[in-house]
Parts: sequence; C-alpha cells; structure tokens
Amino acid sequence: MATVDTEIVLTRAHLALEASAVGNAILDGDMDEARFRAHLVRKQAQDLCLDDVAHAALLVIVLLPPEARLPSRGIGRALLRLCNLLKV
Repeated sequence: MATVDTEIVLTRAHLALEASAVGNAILDGDMDEARFRAHLVRKQAQDLCLDDVAHAALLVIVLLPPEARLPSRGIGRALLRLCNLLKV
C-alpha cells in the first residue's frame, strides 16, 4: 500500500487554490491581483523545489504584462498547464 505524504498533498492543494485564484482574478478583470497570485505561486514553488511548477507560473506571469489591462494570448493554456502540474 502506498504511503501518502499529507504535507505534500496539502501544499499542492494550497498552490492549486492560488493558481485558481489567478484565473478568477483574470475573469474579474483584476490583472494586478492575478499577477500578485502568480508571483506568489512561483515563489512558493521555488521554495519547495517544484521547478516545473515555478516555470509554469513564470509563463503565466509573462503573459500578464504589468501595464496591460488584458492578458496576452495563450494565458488560458499557460494557466491550464500550471494547474495540471499541481494535480496530486
């Protein structure tokens, strides 16, 4: 029987909630909040040595330009990739 590391599951669940918050902020038109959440996901993923997740979050950040009121083309695919990497 496989052992489940509760801490890893909870950490990935927390990151998934943050990634979901990025999507919700985009849908609400709050690009500042979306950028903030994406940076938060990236930083936490880096701290946890989740390099693939950190890279996916960076792509989301790149597609949310600082002065743009709308995300760049490809944001949906980038956000989906980020969320898929967080599946447990």
